[in-house]
Amino acid sequence: MKNKKLLLIAAVGIFSTNTVAAEDTWFVRPYIGMSQMSDLSSDFTDIDSISGTADINLNGGFTAGLGIGYRYNEHLAAEFGWEYRSNDSEVNLANTSTFKDGNYASNVFYINGHYFFVTSGKWQPYVGAGLSWAQEIDIDLERDGVEQSYSGDGESGFQIFAGLNYALSNNWEIQSELRYGSISDINLSGEANDSGGFQSLDYQPTTLQLGLVYNF
Repeated sequence: MKNKKLLLIAAVGIFSTNTVAAEDTWFVRPYIGMSQMSDLSSDFTDIDSISGTADINLNGGFTAGLGIGYRYNEHLAAEFGWEYRSNDSEVNLANTSTFKDGNYASNVFYINGHYFFVTSGKWQPYVGAGLSWAQEIDIDLERDGVEQSYSGDGESGFQIFAGLNYALSNNWEIQSELRYGSISDINLSGEANDSGGFQSLDYQPTTLQLGLVYNF
């Protein structure tokens, strides 16, 4: 009976320490999150037949993304991913024309590096940083049911983050993460029949996100 108890204790200990993702493995990570951005000011030209400085008030929003990565060892991993983000906006053009409805949104691709801290249990903290590339960033101005859209692409930036994984099994983990990103000096031009544009905008979101990780 004593030997059976020892075997049971050993089995529980092995499970609790080995549920953290193994090295040399691929993983996939879908996630969702809450997005926050600070209010902005930007120069604009020929929007609503005026030019000047725009005050852009940004409210809370959401983000969703998908990452695919490779875990090299117990400490290091690399990840390639895509992310969509949208924050509600209110835009005032030169204190003359106001658009109370709209959004500031993006499609961004990124490459990140992760550093994991080794622990003896199911919790595993990590930090990381990476480079981002904007496939599209746009701002929509809406008033009285009419929408004007301005977009740009091709700008690059960076992001830094810290997070925590909780191992559900050898393959599955829940992940929470706090992330800050920055893409600067973005120029947005009118789409379709919308004239003018915005100059030297910043895109600096902070995200609190929750993901589900599957390790192959």
